[in-house]
Amino acid sequence: MNDVNAVIRKLYARQSAMEKQMAEMAEYVKACSEVPRSITEEIDSIPGRRIWYMLNARDNFTAADAGLRGTDISITVSQDGPFIATHYPLVTWKPNLPATATNFGAWRPVSTWPLPDQVLDLDLVDLSYEIRDSGSQRNFQNDPTGPLFSRPDDLKPLPVPTLFAPNTVITFTPIFERIVFQGAVATTRGELYVGFPGYKVVNM
Repeated sequence: MNDVNAVIRKLYARQSAMEKQMAEMAEYVKACSEVPRSITEEIDSIPGRRIWYMLNARDNFTAADAGLRGTDISITVSQDGPFIATHYPLVTWKPNLPATATNFGAWRPVSTWPLPDQVLDLDLVDLSYEIRDSGSQRNFQNDPTGPLFSRPDDLKPLPVPTLFAPNTVITFTPIFERIVFQGAVATTRGELYVGFPGYKVVNM
């Protein structure tokens, strides 16, 4: 009889320990459910296939734009799913008139700092810029942003991945701080390229 009572006491102790453990687990699950999901978790929860994608746009400018806000460059997000930007925009330019220009068609940076290969007297462009999400009337800066860009050899990650809804319009506004067109055959017009690296989410 004593052996039976000992077994019962052990079983009761184990049951009490399991009930305590289950109560602790329930409290933990409740606490986890009350913690807001991170931005990455929110994006990862969107159903669909992830496809690497670049949103691209181009526009022309001339030396007369120096010191001015340039024309808004608008890019519409496809209706087949949201676009998630992962890096700062890739912005560059090339001379596209006249066809005989000294640097015709050669891609060049949009900042003279910290790029020592830009000869300071030949075909220079220095940009500030603004970005807006027209779908929500959201500005992504409180003042024009300086030359913080990704480069072809250095994609700079954003602080957080940023979601743009389907059909929204991303507006990039260049501010031409300085434009210098010089050379044996001077450039008269340039083409500004803007690209947003990231991926889009589409249904299978």
